Amino acid sequence: MKYLFVNGRLAIQIRYWEEPGFGDGGARVELRRVTQVEGTAHRAGAAGCTVSPVRPDGLWRADLFLNLDRPGEGCFHHHPTFSATDVGGREFERAITDDPRRWIEDRLRDLPALLALCGGEDVLSSVDLDEHRRALPLMLTAVEQCLARLPAELVRRHASAGS
Repeated sequence: MKYLFVNGRLAIQIRYWEEPGFGDGGARVELRRVTQVEGTAHRAGAAGCTVSPVRPDGLWRADLFLNLDRPGEGCFHHHPTFSATDVGGREFERAITDDPRRWIEDRLRDLPALLALCGGEDVLSSVDLDEHRRALPLMLTAVEQCLARLPAELVRRHASAGS
């Protein structure tokens, strides 16, 4: 299941993901550019949008992952920059490791700062920030739904390791 929040020329995509070859998985949150597609004159309801792939128009990614091979071990990171062909390297921060839910909420709450960080200022003027704030609880619920797909034992071990 993918959750997609489209606001102006910005999409926030949230989904469950298991990273092949790394043995980790959980909630993946991405910011991507959107192209609005107008409907025909006689079918205004046919309007839609196209969400860009990671390249060339991806903006930012956060992975709230647990290690699936080593229960209890987190692999929380983000990709603040994208390269010409894919996401940039993983960046680990103490704050995301200590409280990944709070970290992602803080990033999504301050969307202008997040877009400035990743070079997405060009889409900010198209975003209705009031609508974004109203949708934030739904986004966080989507993150929780993705994390809920992790095996309960992994989540329990990670929670007890952090206390």
